[in-house]
Amino acid sequence: MNNKKWTIVLVFILCSQWIRAVELKTAFTTLVINDRGFYTSIKVDGQELISKGMYPMLSAVKDGQVVLPKALKVTGTKFLLTMEDNQVVELLVQQQQQAITYEVIKIGGVYKTIVFGPVKVEPHEVVGEVVGVAQGGRVAFAMQALNIKTNGGIPPEYAAAYGSLFNYAGSNTELSVSSTPYYNFAAADTKDGAVFQLSARNRSQQEYRKVNQVEQALVLPVSGADGNIAGAKIALFGDQRSQILDRIGKVETEEGLPHPVIEGEWGKTARGAMRSYLITSFSENDIDFVLDKTQRAGFKTLYHPDAFKTWGHFEWNPSLTKNGDEGVKKLVEKASAKGIKIGVHTLSNFLTPNDAYVTPAPSKHLLKQGQLNLVGNMDTTQTIIEVRASDLFKVPATLNALQIGSELITFGAVEKNGDHIRLTGCTRGAFSTQKAAHDKSEPAYKLWDYPYRTLFPDLELQDAFSHRLAEIFNKTGLKQISFDGLEGCMYTGQDYYATARFVTEYYNRLQNKADLINDASRLDHYLWHIHTRMNWGEPWGEEMRKGQVANRIKNQEYFKRNLFPRMLGWFLVRLAERNFEATSLEDLEWALSESAGFDAGYAMSINMKTLKSHGQIDRLLDAMKNWDELRYANVFTEDQKKRLKDPATEWHLEKLDDKNYLLYPLFISERFHCNLSELQPGQPGGADWSWQSPEESTYALRIKVEGEGTIANPSFTTPLGVVKIEGKLQASQYILLDHQGKATLTDQNYNVLSELKVQGKAILPKGASAVSFACEAAGDTRPDVVVRYQTRMAPEKISKQ
Repeated sequence: MNNKKWTIVLVFILCSQWIRAVELKTAFTTLVINDRGFYTSIKVDGQELISKGMYPMLSAVKDGQVVLPKALKVTGTKFLLTMEDNQVVELLVQQQQQAITYEVIKIGGVYKTIVFGPVKVEPHEVVGEVVGVAQGGRVAFAMQALNIKTNGGIPPEYAAAYGSLFNYAGSNTELSVSSTPYYNFAAADTKDGAVFQLSARNRSQQEYRKVNQVEQALVLPVSGADGNIAGAKIALFGDQRSQILDRIGKVETEEGLPHPVIEGEWGKTARGAMRSYLITSFSENDIDFVLDKTQRAGFKTLYHPDAFKTWGHFEWNPSLTKNGDEGVKKLVEKASAKGIKIGVHTLSNFLTPNDAYVTPAPSKHLLKQGQLNLVGNMDTTQTIIEVRASDLFKVPATLNALQIGSELITFGAVEKNGDHIRLTGCTRGAFSTQKAAHDKSEPAYKLWDYPYRTLFPDLELQDAFSHRLAEIFNKTGLKQISFDGLEGCMYTGQDYYATARFVTEYYNRLQNKADLINDASRLDHYLWHIHTRMNWGEPWGEEMRKGQVANRIKNQEYFKRNLFPRMLGWFLVRLAERNFEATSLEDLEWALSESAGFDAGYAMSINMKTLKSHGQIDRLLDAMKNWDELRYANVFTEDQKKRLKDPATEWHLEKLDDKNYLLYPLFISERFHCNLSELQPGQPGGADWSWQSPEESTYALRIKVEGEGTIANPSFTTPLGVVKIEGKLQASQYILLDHQGKATLTDQNYNVLSELKVQGKAILPKGASAVSFACEAAGDTRPDVVVRYQTRMAPEKISKQ
């Protein structure tokens, strides 16, 4: 079937071009469309997929109502759909080797939106809502947009109408960064099938519609061909489930879609797409030190989280380099000599007020919520401004910024005064712009902003952001970027077109796309083709084992069903601070075992102070290298992966030599507390606890004190023996006992202060055991003692080739 030329089978009535049915074929896939322009069959590898119901090739929206086709006329590859309102939509339909494609060639300007479909199929065992693929049994079927003007999903204002007419609704997707409704996706999982829904808007006219929480926000038109529905294009195809990802890659090549290559392989199948990396704020002054640490961890990429002084023109932070693009190029070259790539973090289209697009002469392309009408003329000094009543003030802002001509003004408070609004506490010439007098006829604009104290560009200025980022990458040789905050592009009111345009404008201008890593904190339908992976951060307010654990796990299923490389997100290695202990090896190996279990990469965020001051940093970096090398080599068995990804399990990986390792299952206890201040005078310090272990094992200890005071010579008695550690322990210190019976005294960041003498051996029997703890209180003040123990089970041998 793959090598056969495509055919169209037509049944003619009285030799005319009006048809009874048309059959379209591509590899593994056959579609049949009736004389009204509705699907009657969708087969993949001979299996019928279409659900019961009537589903059109294309529908449209006019005056808020859904308009369906009523007749189809075919001349070669030209498909003419006569709609219910007698408008005619012309499609170019082509049967390529890899896919069937529909492209809108001509369409009347009366339609606000067109939808390819919707069409419902029965397979829904796995629904890739973003990528637009439904899998079930042995086959898979896909519909994908072929340009940025064609979006996955239906505009939200029309979702209810479509849901009612075609009797469907889907489930929202809950991720770590958002909850996204079903109508924003290319494929909606309806639990009894999958509904494909791709759309294109008429964006050629200025509009007022709901954007975020503003009900009537100004939405500027899109100029050029992208503003029109004509040109919207999709591909339809199917294959066996095991081959559907490979089929998408072939469609990308056939249709000229982005097809990024990582380490010589397509990015969606390359293991290099899931490489872990180090995040730290390096500079020209410490780059050699950081590169050494990056190599020690086995990472191939070093990533700067705060590289830019401004967002917009993207001027470099002087703490990174004082030599602009050329300075960054030298850092990239130095890293490249050690086999390491450098990447930078952005917040996409967020615009800082210190950027030259804002100050001292603001761009006329700052993004505007809408226009305000001044009540009276303004001089250069007044700080109370009256405007006519406007709903724009119903939604609180952060910067409270207005633009009148070339002056920016911020206001402090909003007071209703009849049909006027009084803005008080105004700062004239805000952000170092020029104060000016203004006639009341001059339009005033309320600007969009964000709680990060940033503004936004309109689409035209947004392109300049993208072009500057491409220029940076072309000049410097950077190889990784994160489009964090990409949803900021939607403040333009141009939804997923705006996000796709931002990234595509950047991507298309790159001179060398090989081995480039593009990621973001969320994923859109068209950008599935460009983005290497999805990653996110911000687990800063919790311990490593608690930071977004459920969301990290939930995201893995999302990646899997959307055929997307997997990442676990950012993890933080920290020093001790008021509410947190310094990151321990046990903490880190919990995260690394999750990474191995899900076969997902991660970002390890370690600031410069931690890299230099954490007493176990080299041991932590070695652990990252060991775990990630085995994960990358894919040597863990499926059974091991299943156990490793269970967040309730703990593990330790020990390297024997370059090829052989031991994987220890661990049992890590809760924290046991002994309050010495509650003991009676003369009573020796100590406590009786019940400990347990899945197997008989040596045990390791981590002992600290809380509060003022010092203890000495802690000992532990179990049914199998006594261990006593000779030494003193005070606040902001640890006594650590390892499984080999070696004890050390460290500070709160695990820097070794001294080695301690140990008497006896620490062994715990299988099951529950009574354990007696004893210590001496040195001085009159008695602190609390906190103890945590760890046992380990028989190791599993792991080898890599």
